[in-house]
Amino acid sequence: MVDTAARTLRAGERKDLVTQLLGIWLLLAVFLDGWAHLHVPGLETFFTPWHAALYSGLVATAAWTAYVIWTNRQPGQPLTRAIPAGYQGTVIGLTLFAVAGVLDLAWHEILGIEVSLDALVSPTHLLLGFSLFLILGTGVRRARAASGSEAFQWTPPAVLSLALLAGLGAFFLIYCSAFVRVPPAVPYLPAPIGSPGHAQAELPPALGLASYLVTTALIIGPFLYTLSGARRPPYGIATVLVAVVAWLPLAMSGLRPAAVAGAIGATAAAVVADVLLARRAEPWLRRRLPAITAVLAALVWTGQLTGIGLASGIEWPVSMWLGAVVLSAGVAAALAFLSSWNTRNV
Repeated sequence: MVDTAARTLRAGERKDLVTQLLGIWLLLAVFLDGWAHLHVPGLETFFTPWHAALYSGLVATAAWTAYVIWTNRQPGQPLTRAIPAGYQGTVIGLTLFAVAGVLDLAWHEILGIEVSLDALVSPTHLLLGFSLFLILGTGVRRARAASGSEAFQWTPPAVLSLALLAGLGAFFLIYCSAFVRVPPAVPYLPAPIGSPGHAQAELPPALGLASYLVTTALIIGPFLYTLSGARRPPYGIATVLVAVVAWLPLAMSGLRPAAVAGAIGATAAAVVADVLLARRAEPWLRRRLPAITAVLAALVWTGQLTGIGLASGIEWPVSMWLGAVVLSAGVAAALAFLSSWNTRNV
């Protein structure tokens, strides 16, 4: 009986893993389409190879989901009752994606093709993004459902699911990514308040500082979620999150030397953070979570700044770049304080 239950569980995890591998297809197609919007001039049609990659991924995911539901069906059971726990959101996401695709086609035919920032905030594209959020989150929902009242176990499909969700967030927030902007590599020429040109001089570094805070939240938020009902975060999770948040947007926007060096430094720092986390016991992690997230953010951005400094030099004054690290660490600690994770009694 136990062996049968274990085999069923392993079979379910294998199906979930296939679902998440199809999610990689979808996410990479999204970034490929974003790359086309940025780098292919005169993009004036909905029918492109990049859209074909995205919508073929949708068809493949829909077919696989239908197979998962069909094989889960008991004789005489309605299909709606055969949807495995966690896949209800997947079905909703696939349906919404198809509807959003039709609306997107109509949008482009009537209003034209977006070519830059407007493509990221187009209503139909945001609906597509929400649909993908539901689809890519299948692994997390499945692991949650399987855990029941027990401690949440981070299975490989669940970790991959979380990474894909972080990558999706990085796509839609690419315009304020500290890995893409590389603000400390841009010269800062301060102008006194009230002087001519003050606003123009302050705007780029202000956006740069804001990008550090947004990107910090994009990394720390999922990291905190890994402790939601779980005994400890998955091994290597900091490296996984930093990698997807840094490298996918860079591949889409362009691999500039300073940005690449910064991403290498940040990824290496995340590896160091994961090694340190792996050496700590669960109770220690729970008691010091705000300090842990603050140190994680400080390590990541110090690593990035080191890479930028070696590749092109830091153009910001020390008060600016060090302040960015301190502010980011503060945001990370604040998110840990405000998070709703509840693991003390797990």
